[in-house]
Amino acid sequence: MKMYSQQLCLEPLETYHAELLFDGLQSASIYDFIEDVPPQSVELLRERYMVLTRRQSPDGTEIWLNWAVWSLVEKYYVGYVQATITGNKSAIVAYVFFPNSWGKGYAREAVTCMINYLVETYQILDFYAYVDVQNHRSIALLHNLGFVSSTFFQNVESNQNEFNHEVQYRKQHIN
Repeated sequence: MKMYSQQLCLEPLETYHAELLFDGLQSASIYDFIEDVPPQSVELLRERYMVLTRRQSPDGTEIWLNWAVWSLVEKYYVGYVQATITGNKSAIVAYVFFPNSWGKGYAREAVTCMINYLVETYQILDFYAYVDVQNHRSIALLHNLGFVSSTFFQNVESNQNEFNHEVQYRKQHIN
């Protein structure tokens, strides 16, 4: 189901989004603070999205929800948001936005839209996000959304064979 906010359309991620998001995902600055690397090809990204479109972990214990984010204003994709529902009415949220869309409020609007959907549809009450301690932009976003730091993780290994420090942020939804 597509979701709309004031400036955005969140489209459920499908395999065809691989071609549409690939170029935006090539920017090296996206990967400064996340445990991922740019996709090597559209085909490999499509394969990754094929797994995600199952919307469930292989063992069936998690629900995977992913949305490509389209700017209704600028008429192009600006990134994606995702939620992993883990049980006990909790979800881990994450987001990636392309550098040309940073500072325009898209991340806040998209994450807010996603959280509202998760509360209404799945009755999710606890939200978590994991952020590198040096990712000041993401930390500011989470604070702005009402998340508070809860747990510090030291020396978390990343895909770039480095060790980073992360903080878990938590937001409780009050009915």
